[in-house]
Amino acid sequence: MSSSDPSPLHLPSLSIERFRGINSLWLPKLGQATLLTGKNGVGKTTVLEAARIWAARGTMESIGDLLLDREEIISENNGKTDQNDCSYIKTLFWGRNPKKSDTIKIGPIGSDNSELLQLTYVDSYSKSNLTDRLKVRKDVQIFPGMHHIELSRKIGKHEQFMVWTTGSLENAPIDLGFRAFLEDVQFIWLDAGLSGTRTIVGFWTKFALTPTENRAVNALNFVTAEKIERIAVVGEGNVQKMIVKMEHSDNPVPLRSLGDGATRMLVVASAISCSRDGFLFLDEAEIGIHYSAQAKFWKMVLQAAYTNNVQVIATTHSFDSVRGFAEAVVENNAVDGVLVRLEEHDGVLKAITFDESELEVVARRKIEVR
Repeated sequence: MSSSDPSPLHLPSLSIERFRGINSLWLPKLGQATLLTGKNGVGKTTVLEAARIWAARGTMESIGDLLLDREEIISENNGKTDQNDCSYIKTLFWGRNPKKSDTIKIGPIGSDNSELLQLTYVDSYSKSNLTDRLKVRKDVQIFPGMHHIELSRKIGKHEQFMVWTTGSLENAPIDLGFRAFLEDVQFIWLDAGLSGTRTIVGFWTKFALTPTENRAVNALNFVTAEKIERIAVVGEGNVQKMIVKMEHSDNPVPLRSLGDGATRMLVVASAISCSRDGFLFLDEAEIGIHYSAQAKFWKMVLQAAYTNNVQVIATTHSFDSVRGFAEAVVENNAVDGVLVRLEEHDGVLKAITFDESELEVVARRKIEVR
């Protein structure tokens, strides 16, 4: 990455232990844009989820959102979830059946563990030994055998922590509090599906009529046959849509009429703009983008990530997406792009990293690296 970069990466590397289907994995190098590839089920999306939890500092809300997205807990009509204790968090642990003191560890690789996030499964606490570690709310009742999850973050030799448990009258998870955790890192998560109109409108209204709007319009022009001049939101409430003004037409047309590729391009460009100085997690990046436009798509992503100081971590199954990414990285040498292939051998998961020089060979010779 060039010396003019505005700030270092939040995650220059990544270590994951005992999380979901990953017993242990080291990714020694991440870039401003990192593309993860590998066979189905090897753990690409799990890596994204681990980084997402790390960015959110493992808050109860962030983990609940993740499990809701995966339908591992179900939201009821009243907005509450159907879990009645912390046992639903067991699904985050290796093997989905954690033993006492089993610990998830997520963070950049480093000897001082200054950015390490840990989730430890604890069978039971007494109120007395909890009091030794933090101030327990006076209205909390602690009973033997209750499930608890302890979240800790190591800062050098010092450990900061919080504890989740059950104990309210409704027997719902409560947060017993935590000390001095650093602020979370802003991020946006885009899954493999095509985003709905509400998502697009939500992004757009955050930067409409600002210089960022022009960058988003330019991104959309990467995949349209005719130049787009303006984009606007029309309608009210739940009846809203995006319309676009084409260069040689007096009548605006719905964004959706331009096809899935244009919609996906605008969503990704808008998401990067809305996650400035943070992360964009992009699952199955190739969705909606024609194979012939993959290189243009990645050129847009790299440039937008650089401009907005966003670290992008994405997954793909597509060779065309890998090749387009390689071409874009070689062309834009100001942005550090890294391709990572996940491989499992004899039950051991490994990360094979391709840097810019190797990506140039991949792009030129069209080498299969998925």
